[in-house]
Amino acid sequence: MLAGLLAIILMMVMAFAQSVSFSIVSRSRNRNSVAYHRVAAIFSNGVWFITAKYLIVTQHMSWLLFIPYTVATVWGSTTGQQISMWVERKLNLQADDHLVPKTTKASTYA
Repeated sequence: MLAGLLAIILMMVMAFAQSVSFSIVSRSRNRNSVAYHRVAAIFSNGVWFITAKYLIVTQHMSWLLFIPYTVATVWGSTTGQQISMWVERKLNLQADDHLVPKTTKASTYA
């Protein structure tokens, strides 16, 4: 019983961290800082590797983990977005140039 509870808690922690890191790296791709994206990518890929290693070694892939995994990933995604927005404000990062809308002469007359 205790081992099952520990597996659920560990899965939730890893799923949360994986979703936080994925949200951060997803937002970092569209910012004007390559350094920020590199740090975010190292974090994201590192968490993914650790999670995959754990799942392969322990083979804890029971359907009983579906709900805790889903709850943790949703919570992690929204937390990652908040963390990323905080970092972007602190570092004064802006959207990359390819995301800035460009006006054309045709659109100025519409």
